[in-house]
Amino acid sequence: MAKMIGMSRSIKLEWLNKTVELILEGKNEKQIKDELNEYLSFEIKDPTNLIKTRGILMNIWVKTPDEVTVLKKLAIEAYKDEKANKLALHWSMMLVAYPVFSDICALIGKLTNIQDTFTASWLKEKLFEMWGEGTTLLYSSQKILQTLKQIGVIENEKIGVYRIKKYQVTDVKTIQVLLLAILYLRERAYYEIVELSSVPQVFPFEYNVSYEWLHDSNLFNLSNFGGKIVLTVD
Repeated sequence: MAKMIGMSRSIKLEWLNKTVELILEGKNEKQIKDELNEYLSFEIKDPTNLIKTRGILMNIWVKTPDEVTVLKKLAIEAYKDEKANKLALHWSMMLVAYPVFSDICALIGKLTNIQDTFTASWLKEKLFEMWGEGTTLLYSSQKILQTLKQIGVIENEKIGVYRIKKYQVTDVKTIQVLLLAILYLRERAYYEIVELSSVPQVFPFEYNVSYEWLHDSNLFNLSNFGGKIVLTVD
């Protein structure tokens, strides 16, 4: 079965913030949908584009599958804290909502561990290798690159060439949300503790993982594998 692409519009950070704020106000799904319609209509005049954009925001934060309930609850709790990195919280939810977003981030993260920049043409080539060629995928990848620019994690060095921007994350609640999202992706059966700070999908964020709070948290499973302490996926 072909994977769903789905992310066909670029997204702004303030739109994501607005969606979470509506959740925190206790609005139900219909109320959030209606208020997002009104809110987005000031910037998006085309009705089709508005519906698609609203749908993406709803998929990220509202119409989430049951298996990410714990992640969503933890992310919303963390969002209330003024110390939280809200961008990292949105990022975590976007990773689990859209596989194409996760795959693009993984490609960028792997390359920028080696070099400082990447090109749109390289990304397109690698993405086609993973997903197969298609105009829908190409269009989505362009919108995701635009999203990454708008939320401030990449910037143009020149036309078609991008440099990533890094953000320090120190809030433990935010880091836990990032780690939980990584585990939900199920890319690996386990991670060594030292690997958790450099997972490609979370390339814009720099953070430290403490064995102590991993051990004390009931969110994570620690095991001994080959003489090393590892974080395992349920």
